[in-house]
Amino acid sequence: MHTALDCMEKLCRRCVVLYSGGLDSLLAVHIMLSLNFEVYPLFVKTPFYNKDEKQLEKGLSGLPVKLHTAKDDKEYLKIVKHPMFGYGKNLNPCVDCKIFFFKQAKRFMDEIGACFVVTGEVLGQRPMSQRSYSVMRAIEKRAGLSNLVLRPLSAKCLPQTDMEKEGIVDKEKLFCITGRSRKEQLELAKRFGIEDFESPAGGCLLTDASISKRVKEMLEYGYADEHELELLTLGRHFRINSKRFVVSRRKDETYLMLKKFGTVLPLLKCYNAPGAIGVFTAKPDNRDIEIAAAVLKKYSKKAELFEYSYENQVKIVQPDDLKEDELELLKI
Repeated sequence: MHTALDCMEKLCRRCVVLYSGGLDSLLAVHIMLSLNFEVYPLFVKTPFYNKDEKQLEKGLSGLPVKLHTAKDDKEYLKIVKHPMFGYGKNLNPCVDCKIFFFKQAKRFMDEIGACFVVTGEVLGQRPMSQRSYSVMRAIEKRAGLSNLVLRPLSAKCLPQTDMEKEGIVDKEKLFCITGRSRKEQLELAKRFGIEDFESPAGGCLLTDASISKRVKEMLEYGYADEHELELLTLGRHFRINSKRFVVSRRKDETYLMLKKFGTVLPLLKCYNAPGAIGVFTAKPDNRDIEIAAAVLKKYSKKAELFEYSYENQVKIVQPDDLKEDELELLKI
């Protein structure tokens, strides 16, 4: 059994800090470094919480740490589809998500021989996963981290962890921050000389109603691959005979989708005319292509002909006009 006492006997000064790039997790890194711990920041990437790792590393620049990343999309999608503790306002399974994050942290902790996990959580800051200590305690227990999660921003307001009981961490050097106010965190940021940090937005796309609707529909049909996950935040979405078809909305989306997916997914674009593009997330048949071309025509007023390309197949399509009610039936 991996306990804080075992770690103390080994004089272990190594901890994993769950790092999101936000101020709270950045403060947790700074606090643990100030207490002379060897800190391993871990970013848990999900399809709906997918930040730029270079930007995350920038927030840690100048510190004696290296960012690590954990990812398990397959397992995470199971959680989104069937969360044990339900959803928030939309499709956000906040409690199950936090358990998933802690499990990833525990796996990494065991891998590198660290003693415990640290988070920037603040008691009472969020309505689901941080609403009370009993919820926090239940989450860490389900992740196999009972009494091995240190929350330095709120630690003085919380019962002792194993690390505090065994003298590995001095509780008096931690803080008692609670609630949704950011005042105390901002004061701490000044103390540590932190000037650049993310605004306190949630960052999870599953809190967005329109994205949640797309995700729910995708899970009902079964998603094709990681490209479909990447497309969830782009374009207009349609379901054509069980296949998802995504149409760009603006010039910048057209460019981005063409660059990222133009050679890897079935592509439909205007032939000899400006306009939107569309991509399928699975290989379509001829009838699917005809319907998709009719959809694309609704958003490309100057085009009459459309070019389909995928693998070694290229064909020109001249679709019939699609009525508005027919278009509405295809929309996701």
